[in-house]
Amino acid sequence: MQPRIRALGARLLPDGVRQARAERREAAQAEETERKRRERVEARRRELLASDPALRAVEAGGTVFYGRTVTSFNSAEAAAHNLGLVCDALESADIPYFLVPGRSRTRHVVGVRHADRKRLLSVLRRTYGGSALYAMRANAETLPADAVLYADGSLPAALKRQDTMRFGELLLGPAGEVLADFDHACEVEFWRDGKRFLEDAKLVERRGTLRSLAPAPVVAESLVAPRYNAVTDTLPPEALVPATRTVAGRAHPTWEGFSHPLADTVDFPVDVVYTWVDGADPELAAKRDAYRARAGAPRINARELGASRYESHDELRYSLRSLEMYAPFVRTIHIVTDGQTPDWLDTSAPGIRIVDHKEIFADPSVLPVFNSHAIESQLHRVPGLSERYLYLNDDFFVGRPVDAGYFFHGNGIAKLPTAPFQIGLGEPHPDEPAPNSSGKNAARLLLREHGRLVVNKFKHAPQPQIRAVLEELEALFPEEVARTAASRFRSLTDVSMTATLHHHHAYLTGRAVPGRYTMRYADIGRPESAEVLAEIAGTRKYDFFCLNDVQTPEEEKENAAARLRGFLAAYFPLPSRFER
Repeated sequence: MQPRIRALGARLLPDGVRQARAERREAAQAEETERKRRERVEARRRELLASDPALRAVEAGGTVFYGRTVTSFNSAEAAAHNLGLVCDALESADIPYFLVPGRSRTRHVVGVRHADRKRLLSVLRRTYGGSALYAMRANAETLPADAVLYADGSLPAALKRQDTMRFGELLLGPAGEVLADFDHACEVEFWRDGKRFLEDAKLVERRGTLRSLAPAPVVAESLVAPRYNAVTDTLPPEALVPATRTVAGRAHPTWEGFSHPLADTVDFPVDVVYTWVDGADPELAAKRDAYRARAGAPRINARELGASRYESHDELRYSLRSLEMYAPFVRTIHIVTDGQTPDWLDTSAPGIRIVDHKEIFADPSVLPVFNSHAIESQLHRVPGLSERYLYLNDDFFVGRPVDAGYFFHGNGIAKLPTAPFQIGLGEPHPDEPAPNSSGKNAARLLLREHGRLVVNKFKHAPQPQIRAVLEELEALFPEEVARTAASRFRSLTDVSMTATLHHHHAYLTGRAVPGRYTMRYADIGRPESAEVLAEIAGTRKYDFFCLNDVQTPEEEKENAAARLRGFLAAYFPLPSRFER
């Protein structure tokens, strides 16, 4: 009787009240369903962490992610790792795939037929349902809040319908630092059969706005890409010639047209040259002071003579880490020094060597020199140096993945780190910064040779160098180069060999063009440097940064050094192969 009375009472209620009650019931049911889902997710995540000691949780932007802790890292290996995860699943299910030449420096792209999309997602679920593999949209941010952890359960329907998806793991440093975000994830493109593609008017319209396709009869017989890539939108039957491409020692299937180096691929060797001095070495300091006293104090800007120019904060250790992490294309690293070797450096490690000043100076009788302009004038003489190389100071750091194509075109033309700052006119002046005075001297030579006035300086970033250009400059201006090489301390007569002379002469002779360098500069002795370092670490959006110690006041040196070392240890936490 009671239920019938309640039912009768419910029917007698106004429609609005009944609707409100129904909505509350539905909301309560939805809330309960969501609560149970969250409980299942949390239980799976606890199981995930318990199943693999290398996994840990990290928070970014208010979202908790799960990543794998690694003991060594470089960006190329991280991208290959995620490619391997996807290809392992594909091969385990005998799903055909092919590598696609993508447009990213940091990730690989795999092509799969659209008809195999459901099978791939299913095998990924079976294979990585208990792992830290994530799935996300291909155009997602580096750490998207809507990335889906396979261990959490099934993928949302909207994600499953994507024509391009990204799959990958986060790789973490020892304190949970995100070393490889989802920019390193492997992307999978689902290529359509041409006939089915043409039957979908909306798809044709959407795809056509991105890039004009081949004629319809050709498309009908082709595989059609879901988006623009580096080579072609369509693969006609005659292009389906099997080939292979090797990534990190593993051969992967592709098509013959996707297997060739592109016209702008840099496949020539690129070395790195550092100039380095250990300012804490008492013998070197005593030698420098003795020669300075003998020569008398030169009339030049005090910042060019300060102790900060020679102080070491272990920057070289971390600069080498940055190269190993984010520039693994480098062939050999040459460290040019005055008979010094960092005590932590493993000189037997492959790919690194110490070069003494005596090995490179055309006239060794001018040694010792304590002038970077003098040393830079001789760097192209490093034995065994590649024809194209990068010159770095030890306070330059690579902040995210770059490849050799960042610095050179495939035809060898250099990309210059042009800056808006100007050299200025007039004679070199002792109170102006040395780059201005040495730049003015170089500009005068270039005006004499080319009849062109050069005015701009260059960024504090890795400097692309061409040995042939420097050898040519040495022949064109033998007196000025020799005088600079013999200048023991910075002088108003120095010329800037590696920047102003090299870059502008290379440009004016068709061997260099302006490049685009994303970088940040900080003088670590200035109070605002703490904010700059926090911004660099928080955004990780700079390809390079320079952390310069210009003329730090004595009372601030300890704080500045601690701030710098803490930042570097957090940004580059893993030892490189060059460390003992």
